[in-house]
Amino acid sequence: MRLSKISTAVVLGTLAVISMQAQAVDTGTATVNATAGLAPVVVVSCTDVNFGVWRIPNRSSGGQTTVITLTTAANTAGAVTTATATGDTTSVALATGYVAPTAATCSVSGIMNKSATVRTAISANTSLTFAPSTHESLADPTALAALSAELTLAGTGVAIDGNGSGAFRVTGVLTIPAAIIGGNYGGYKTNGVNAATVTVTDQI
Repeated sequence: MRLSKISTAVVLGTLAVISMQAQAVDTGTATVNATAGLAPVVVVSCTDVNFGVWRIPNRSSGGQTTVITLTTAANTAGAVTTATATGDTTSVALATGYVAPTAATCSVSGIMNKSATVRTAISANTSLTFAPSTHESLADPTALAALSAELTLAGTGVAIDGNGSGAFRVTGVLTIPAAIIGGNYGGYKTNGVNAATVTVTDQI
């Protein structure tokens, strides 16, 4: 009888230990973060195409127009601009004391295709007319000369660096009418309605 009681006690004790082990619960935790990103859209900004200030004599409508053509050595921000006058160039010269003729520089950022060349385009760029302006602190003309400009891209596409940025140039041709009178002298600028539009497409 004593052996039976001892055996029973051992069994019960063992079951109690097993029961306690079965009721023990282990837990573990971990953190989960969420990530997101915002990338800039393509941003383009441009300076103005500056055809310079030209000395033009009074002349009648019977002659030729004067054409000022801007070119650049390369389609890069630091490329030198050259201005060439053709047509009626009699007594025509670049006026001194003013900013030299300069092609526009367009800066681009936010391009995803890094270290590549992406497409550029220009529109609404022909037959641009001019309004009075204080360009180079010149007075407004009292009689508008029928100046006309056509703007063009200096190259195909824009080279993008590893930061998603780049620069390209806009050149053009300015046509000065054959007839020039005293009231035509002064500052001119194309207004917003007649401004050309450049487009950069973030796709090779």
